[in-house]
Amino acid sequence: MGADMRLDGVKVLVLEDSYLIAELIEDMLLQAGAIVVGTTKSVAMALNVLATQAVDLACLDIDLGDENSFPVADELAFRGIPFVFVTAAAAGLLPQRHSNRILVPKMQMTEELVAACCRLPLPPSCISLP
Repeated sequence: MGADMRLDGVKVLVLEDSYLIAELIEDMLLQAGAIVVGTTKSVAMALNVLATQAVDLACLDIDLGDENSFPVADELAFRGIPFVFVTAAAAGLLPQRHSNRILVPKMQMTEELVAACCRLPLPPSCISLP
């Protein structure tokens, strides 16, 4: 992973209902230098992390079983916190208000997740200098 593919010190929220995929996402983010402040499996849990932790960016699955992550996406957008969707869902399922968001297909996530996160507009306090 190149120097431009680092997330050193970036605080990340992960919302994913599959334990194994959540672990994989968390491992990739940690290897890129990120700090995972919460790995959650429901909208309520993710909103609780947002209420209690500083979050610089988020990785959201769309389909969470009996709910979807759009309420969390809405709250992140309201707060100005960048996020990516990491999902097996089709881009056509995104509501218009989130149609411009980065969507990382789960089948390609090992190649694209950190690169997608690095493209987000992170606050200057997250950017580490050599």
